[in-house]
Amino acid sequence: MKKSSHSNSGFTIAESIIATAVVMLGMAAVMVLNTAHLRLVRSSRQSNAATLSLQERVEQMRLGNWRNITNADYLTNTVLATVPKSATPLDHYSETITVSAYPDEAASQKLIVKRYSDGTRATLVSGTGLSSQRLAKVELQTDWYGANGQVRTRAVDTVISNGGISRMNLPGFLTTGEWSGFDNSWTTGTGTTTTTTTTTTGNGNGNGNDNSNAGGNGNGRGNVSGVSGKG
Repeated sequence: MKKSSHSNSGFTIAESIIATAVVMLGMAAVMVLNTAHLRLVRSSRQSNAATLSLQERVEQMRLGNWRNITNADYLTNTVLATVPKSATPLDHYSETITVSAYPDEAASQKLIVKRYSDGTRATLVSGTGLSSQRLAKVELQTDWYGANGQVRTRAVDTVISNGGISRMNLPGFLTTGEWSGFDNSWTTGTGTTTTTTTTTTGNGNGNGNDNSNAGGNGNGRGNVSGVSGKG
């Protein structure tokens, strides 16, 4: 009678090592993917925080009067005195404010102030002559360390007018056929210009006239719009 044989086959040590290595590689891949997703979420959160902090600064600049937003001391010691609440998630946060004449930047010196990541503030360019301009371009830039440790930057530009939108500053935004130039004139669609400023001139005999087609009466003051002047 033959005896039944029992199989003693099983996994060898080499096979066990290979199987363990495959499992570990799979777990490592999952961990790397999870880390990448967390870094992406953190990066998106920081981008949103930077955008909101810039919006806060824009509103803060627009709330200030013209004398303040063109003054280096005000921007350095008031605007940049505190970090925007939205910038809390940003590491090594710093920001720069640049104010320049618009549309011609060469009309006056730029005003540049900066807040560093350690909280110190400095005026880089004083902005001489900027307060006498009618329009200013405000450039806001923020820098921080991203999730990967590299420096990231986000910026926004806006234009602020001296005294609000009016006939004196609106022309800077419009094209030919509408408001044109920085004077008291209206340009029609045909390109002809009719001035709205009345100019009165007189000759040696006291006769006066203006662009209302008035003539002098020769007795002192000239007529204005067909009404006799006083002698």
